[in-house]
Amino acid sequence: MLFQSINKFKRSSIIVSIVLMALGLIMVICPGRYVSSLISAIGYGSLILAAIMILEYLDSKRMMVNTIMLVCAIIIGLLGVSVLVFEEYILQILGWVFGIILFLQGIEMLYNALMYVRPSGRSGWWLLAILAVALIAAGVAIILNMWFMWWDTPKALLQIIGIALMFDAAVSIVRLILIWPIQAE
Repeated sequence: MLFQSINKFKRSSIIVSIVLMALGLIMVICPGRYVSSLISAIGYGSLILAAIMILEYLDSKRMMVNTIMLVCAIIIGLLGVSVLVFEEYILQILGWVFGIILFLQGIEMLYNALMYVRPSGRSGWWLLAILAVALIAAGVAIILNMWFMWWDTPKALLQIIGIALMFDAAVSIVRLILIWPIQAE
């Protein structure tokens, strides 16, 4: 039973990464005149996701995990509303947020690769360390863009964020494959 739920979690993690790759690809190939429509779609999608999560909370047992998911749903809903209200500034805010998330995720991955994966004897720890440094560099580049404006058009910034999102999803899949502790039963 436990192994089935763990394998189910692994499959769902890979599916989420594939969906994020698809979203990144959409961000990369989106024509310039549809950038505002894509931003609106992200806002409405966030509101729909928040509504689904709130309805799941209302249908579930009132446990701590479900309450945490309710709080996440409220935060996602507020972010969706802010995307729709502050549409002209949302790409800059998205750049900041995504750059910080990439940076922190890269630091966490580097720490885990050096402190846990390498001492455990896994053979791919060095690949995880290199990918973590690449995530950190991508996050720093996106954050620095907010000051130096290398990508000054909304389309260029959306494409860079889309490329970074695809890279992040690919790194998540590689990390999951390399460090997954459960072998086939």
